[in-house]
Amino acid sequence: METRIGITERGDAGRDFSWFSKAHMFSGIVLITKHLSPEFISRAERVNCIVHATITGQGGSAVEPGVQSWQEQAEQFRALVSRISPRRVVLRIDPIMNTQESINGAQAVYRTLHAEAPPEQRTRVRISFLDMYPHARARFAKAGINTNQSTFHLPLQRRKELASLFPDAEICGEPGFQCTGCVSERDLSVFGISAQSLAKGCQRQACACLAMKAEVLSHRGQCQHGCLYCYWR
Repeated sequence: METRIGITERGDAGRDFSWFSKAHMFSGIVLITKHLSPEFISRAERVNCIVHATITGQGGSAVEPGVQSWQEQAEQFRALVSRISPRRVVLRIDPIMNTQESINGAQAVYRTLHAEAPPEQRTRVRISFLDMYPHARARFAKAGINTNQSTFHLPLQRRKELASLFPDAEICGEPGFQCTGCVSERDLSVFGISAQSLAKGCQRQACACLAMKAEVLSHRGQCQHGCLYCYWR
């Protein structure tokens, strides 16, 4: 069978479980969610997966109105790590914004769920920064939130300063950085796959994902979380 790795970038795997009936079609699947729950964890246990648990520290704020607080998410995160193993979990702090509230929240998540975690329970960490789409800018303006960001990407020097706060984190899709794809050789190892082709895909320029990545979800549009920074209009 051709090596294909499924991924749930188009929505939230903790809200849309349509991936579960399709998982057998892939050699492995990367599940990205802000909505960890006992039901999600139970399903994740039954497939060859890596879970990107997205916890930014902004849950329940005007920025992420439909997301649980990070303290609530932390409880399920620890349960997930215990059930499917740290090797199959990635703590995804994405996006980090250029506001003190966002930076403080991201650091609290990193410290509590990673830096202070027992070594045997420590997972990988991935970070990236706010992409300021025009429609996202309009949402922030309507909410009266100043993001301190006037360009699509923050200046590289500022992103480097913020990245230094998370010293062992992988960087995702950021121009000017050495990036690690959401589907990388490291992930193939976790999946137990020895792939003959490691060609890069044709996504945005800074994306380092392998070409074998394939979207699993079919929904097009914002999910129930209603995050202001969402790239869906």
